[in-house]
Amino acid sequence: MIASLLLTKDNVYVKEDGTLPLRPDFDKDLLTGLAKGLTVSKKGYEMLPNSIKKEVFCYSGNVVQPQYPVTIPEIEEWADIILVVRSTELCRGKEFRMDSFELMLRQKDIEIYKRKTNG
Repeated sequence: MIASLLLTKDNVYVKEDGTLPLRPDFDKDLLTGLAKGLTVSKKGYEMLPNSIKKEVFCYSGNVVQPQYPVTIPEIEEWADIILVVRSTELCRGKEFRMDSFELMLRQKDIEIYKRKTNG
């Protein structure tokens, strides 16, 4: 399962003031393209911008596993591949730990991580 995540240079996904990091111009289109037509959890749905809500389906009952993980716990549990879009900001806030993932590719504003395998 693939997920996308907007992080600062120091892996912060929500700044101390509760706002999201500044996103590169392409980030919203990337998120929309990845999630389009897929089902997200109710909690994930509530977090998405209205423009993306129009493109996804929301589970109305108990979610076992969404097709597209949106929340941090969902990404940590279910994502096999994470496309990390990097903000140029450095700040304090909630940090995403990459302990379960290994870097596969790093470009200017985007990185690809794969879940580590045992063995």
